[in-house]
Amino acid sequence: MAKKYDFQRVKPYPLFRALVAIARVIAAVAFRVKVYGRENLPKMTGGYILVCNHLHSIDPAFLLTTSHRMWRFIAKKELFRNPVAAWILTQANAFPIDREIIDRKALDYAATVMDDKRAGLGIFPEGQRSPDGTPQPAKGGTAMLARKTKANIIPASIYHEGKLCFRRKITVHYGEPILFEDLGLGDTPNARQTREASAKIMEAIQTLWEKGHNP
Repeated sequence: MAKKYDFQRVKPYPLFRALVAIARVIAAVAFRVKVYGRENLPKMTGGYILVCNHLHSIDPAFLLTTSHRMWRFIAKKELFRNPVAAWILTQANAFPIDREIIDRKALDYAATVMDDKRAGLGIFPEGQRSPDGTPQPAKGGTAMLARKTKANIIPASIYHEGKLCFRRKITVHYGEPILFEDLGLGDTPNARQTREASAKIMEAIQTLWEKGHNP
């Protein structure tokens, strides 16, 4: 199903707002969600990359329903293998990426999303879910996209104690934006700059996560 995703143009999906509204109701019933720092979010998300630690496959739903902003999330292509799941994910503004290769098609589409400016880009820099719930080192993809698009970064974190279960308290923190100029990225690819920018992004996420861990 991932191969059939339309990477030709960025387009709105009519059921997006309905799906977010449904997810918001489900989240309110199933969990106890506390949100902090929403004032740090820009009114218009175009030109911003939202970055967050990764705990569960439903993390994008927590961010979409608590931020009250428009985001398009990068998701692993495996989630798009089931036609029904692929349709729901697509309507929810997600698009697939092949994590086994440098997926130029997906990365170029991500840059197009940023240029389109109708939505920001949502990324989980760790590249996979944390095995123990703690933030893991970031991959270089977020910094690479930031360099390519000159995007500002909005750090966020999701935290909960123990296993995710009914009525579990979920804490979502949004931090102050990291301006592109403060990432130390030049105009051309540089491995050291990418590593340092990735570490800076993850440090901001870690700080927010610790606020949830130690309220």
